Amino acid sequence: MAFSATDAALEGFRIARERPVAMLIWAAASLVISLVSTVLMVSMFGGTLNQLMTISETQTGDPTQAMALMGQMGLLYLFLLPVILVIFSIFTAAVYRAVLRPNDRAFGYLRLGATELRMAAVMVVLFLLSLVVTLAAVIVIALIGGMAGAFMGAGEGGVGAAVIMGVLIAILYVAMIFVSLAFWTKFSFAGPMTFAEGRIRIFASWRATKGHFWGLLGCYVLAGVLGIVVSFLGSAISMAVMLGLGGGAAGADGFMAMFEAMQADYTSLAAFFTPAIIGNLVISSVFSALTYAIFLAPPAVAYREIVARNSPTLAETFG
Repeated sequence: MAFSATDAALEGFRIARERPVAMLIWAAASLVISLVSTVLMVSMFGGTLNQLMTISETQTGDPTQAMALMGQMGLLYLFLLPVILVIFSIFTAAVYRAVLRPNDRAFGYLRLGATELRMAAVMVVLFLLSLVVTLAAVIVIALIGGMAGAFMGAGEGGVGAAVIMGVLIAILYVAMIFVSLAFWTKFSFAGPMTFAEGRIRIFASWRATKGHFWGLLGCYVLAGVLGIVVSFLGSAISMAVMLGLGGGAAGADGFMAMFEAMQADYTSLAAFFTPAIIGNLVISSVFSALTYAIFLAPPAVAYREIVARNSPTLAETFG
């Protein structure tokens, strides 16, 4: 079976259609995670969050006080980062399992073990590598822009020089975006390869994607656009649900009710968990499960069709 960029981009929707039980389990898991994290956040930092919201809404208060409150929130972020990494690794491995080992469907493909830890390690390494690449691209853009600006200034080109400079900057930023997309495309097999082969495989992805760059890039761009559309749809539905549960009416009062319903009250758990907030969490969890599949499935499909099916030791493990 030849690799089809379109089929790979649509794989997340196929998973949602053919494995609805797994999708429901992912949605339920997302909801539980959201509820637990929210309970911890409100219980531990509710007062701090309310103070920050008051300062932000009234635009009053001592800036040093706001900075101190942000420092307290830094503890929350330090705690959340590794937790988020592990959670995302679990869902990433689940999507890969649904694509590469569809018969291993117990617990909605969700696991927590060595495979998920390897996924986390791959994500950390790729993130650090992307920072290096981004920093290098920014330095190059700054140097080129600086030299071009000096040249234009020396020539005193006026409006024409300013237009040329603006076009050059736009081209450089487009080039930086392309470099970022190229990086993630070339390393897109790192996760699926690590999952399938049971060992960390990062730079092997660069070789494995050779000759398929443009097809893979188109696949990921299409999947990204579809995922963004679905995310916006989920946000629209969530806002509608919040408006309905918030008791909003038509007209200006309805918009005000929606605005008030979306404002979280962190003073206590009872105050925070309004019907509107709960409805938002449920809807968000459902769409989170779908977007996981949309964004994460294409690289696994591409890896399966381009690399794994041509490997006798790997092909036999796929459904």
